[in-house]
Amino acid sequence: MDYLSNLPDPLLLHILSFLSTHNSVRTSVLARRWRSLWSSVPAIRFHYEDFHPEAVSRADAIVHRFIASRRDSSAVFSLSIDLDHLSCPENWIDYAKSHGARAVTLYLCYCPRQSPIFSALFNWPSLLTLDLQFDVGWPPVDIPPECIALSNLKKLVLTGVFSEESVRRLLACCPNLGELSLDVSECYGAALEIAVPNLRKLALTGTLSKTRINCPILESLCIGSSSYLEEFYVYAPSLVCVHLGLFRSCHPLSSSLCNVAELGISLLSLPADLVEAKSMIESFKLFHKIKSLRVHLHLLEEFTMQLLFLFLLETPNLRLLHLMDEKDEKEPFSPFSHMYDDQSESLQIMPAKCFNNLKLVLAQIKSESARSTFLEMLSERVQAWDKVVVSAGLNNERSTYCILSNQKGNNMCIHL
Repeated sequence: MDYLSNLPDPLLLHILSFLSTHNSVRTSVLARRWRSLWSSVPAIRFHYEDFHPEAVSRADAIVHRFIASRRDSSAVFSLSIDLDHLSCPENWIDYAKSHGARAVTLYLCYCPRQSPIFSALFNWPSLLTLDLQFDVGWPPVDIPPECIALSNLKKLVLTGVFSEESVRRLLACCPNLGELSLDVSECYGAALEIAVPNLRKLALTGTLSKTRINCPILESLCIGSSSYLEEFYVYAPSLVCVHLGLFRSCHPLSSSLCNVAELGISLLSLPADLVEAKSMIESFKLFHKIKSLRVHLHLLEEFTMQLLFLFLLETPNLRLLHLMDEKDEKEPFSPFSHMYDDQSESLQIMPAKCFNNLKLVLAQIKSESARSTFLEMLSERVQAWDKVVVSAGLNNERSTYCILSNQKGNNMCIHL
């Protein structure tokens, strides 16, 4: 018996809404029960990968025919279009708007400087989520102020070249914005100012050197590795979760990191000299309250092991440690090699038995020798290692195993 076909229409439509439109239409051949369900699916999703290469140039006509075939009374909750040959996206935006859409994802392969798309897309008070991406290489896009009406927008993702004034104006018209993701890699020489009173989550890629953030209830901040933070001001007293693609980015953020409890960093880029190394080690003290730490690194690189443990020395409240290292072992591993042979001053490793709160260690480390050395060193410095759960990735395998130590010190290995 076909139990799935016996489900009520609202539930089947909800299931189909997770498929691309291409695949939801294909379900019409399953049985009579499915023949017309696709025409009422509340999510419209077109992606270029769903089209045969010879049909991509006719994408505009295909989307138009699909819209014309939908049941006009059926609601549209979300619209997602990623097509290179879509000449009039404002028509589909107007259709989605008139049918109650609350989320829009749109990729444009051209620069819409004179396009009516702005009045269709940004004048949408009921819109909750907007993900807009322009192709690279275009001049800055200016959004006319009279086009913006996004008073209920909760999530905004922008990728492309927007003028400074357009970004400022757009954010000013989104008082209820709670989540913002900006990729400003193409905005050379511009300055960025983010002042959103209700913003709680912020992700920045290609951040400009002149950046000001004033978000009193911001809780999560992610800064990509391509960012330059020479003139970076942050006012975020509620910040508790930070991810830094480049650890050196932490210096301009020092005043906002004192209460961070969850941290993700990259130690792939090591200090260039001893002075920079000492500066980086000094900045570790900013994270004395963190409870969860996620680190990308290469333990096989000279000095990385010392740097990691000197960081851990400043995190006495740490409960979860997650390490990711995908580098193969090509030469004998020497975890305590000095950074510079010509320097008489070396850095000291943390004392033993200095952790009291560590509960879980996730060691996704490809090199077996680096993984075993790290776990051995860590076990010597954990107050109650017998109570710590360790999950470690095996070399060249995606599976993991758990090492569970009981009160008597006996280890048990469990494959996950």
